[in-house]
Amino acid sequence: MKHNYSIEKEIHEIKCDESIISFIGVVVSIDPSTYMLIVDDGTGAIGVSADKLYDMEQVLRVIGIPYKEGGQIIVDSEVIQDFSDFNLELFKKIQKIEKEVYT
Repeated sequence: MKHNYSIEKEIHEIKCDESIISFIGVVVSIDPSTYMLIVDDGTGAIGVSADKLYDMEQVLRVIGIPYKEGGQIIVDSEVIQDFSDFNLELFKKIQKIEKEVYT
């Protein structure tokens, strides 16, 4: 049975053999010619192929499928959500506590 939900990951944990993942990060680079964003979550940065361009420093939640291209992992975005009003620092604290509790 196929699951139709994403697995929440930190960028440094993303591998190209996963089906669908999600992460929250900040846009740190934009390539308008290829609609490629570089998104950083504090643990690493990753390329995201997008259907539209977003602003620098914008907080986004990306849901997509990772693949390898030219030795780098890229996420082919299925959904990109604007998380500008999201408290990213509080989210990171919660992630840290969850890791301590569940590992």
